[in-house]
Amino acid sequence: MNQSYLALVPVACVMAACSVPTMAANEELAVEARDAYADLVEGRDDALIARLSSANSEAEVRAQLPMLRSFAPEGLPPQPTTTGWRSEVTTSGQRYALGQIYEYPDRSVTAQTVFLKEDGVWKIESFNINARMKPVGASGAGSDEALIVVKE
Repeated sequence: MNQSYLALVPVACVMAACSVPTMAANEELAVEARDAYADLVEGRDDALIARLSSANSEAEVRAQLPMLRSFAPEGLPPQPTTTGWRSEVTTSGQRYALGQIYEYPDRSVTAQTVFLKEDGVWKIESFNINARMKPVGASGAGSDEALIVVKE
């Protein structure tokens, strides 16, 4: 085999390694997602609206905020746990999605935040909140206590 071809193998490997995306979550966007959740829970609607992409209708979002806020108890939110993230580039733009769980004594709140890059700045395209109530008397995630439903 020609030695000039062998010399290209390490160069090709280095070039391929440089093009591999990072396998770590974007910490800046994780902080941005935490701050957006805190804005929601603490009633800072204007601050949350300012974080949204132009794809959102301000009036529609404002109408939904009271319902979304009801998923979390009042007060400062706890530190979340990141459940996963996804980064993608398509013909409709560059997006970054981040899942976070906030553990409260009586519930787990999952926030899925999707960012869209607009004019070089990450803005929130969608913000989905779901809550799962814990069984009465549960001490935290993974409790073995059964949920008892009483019919009156």
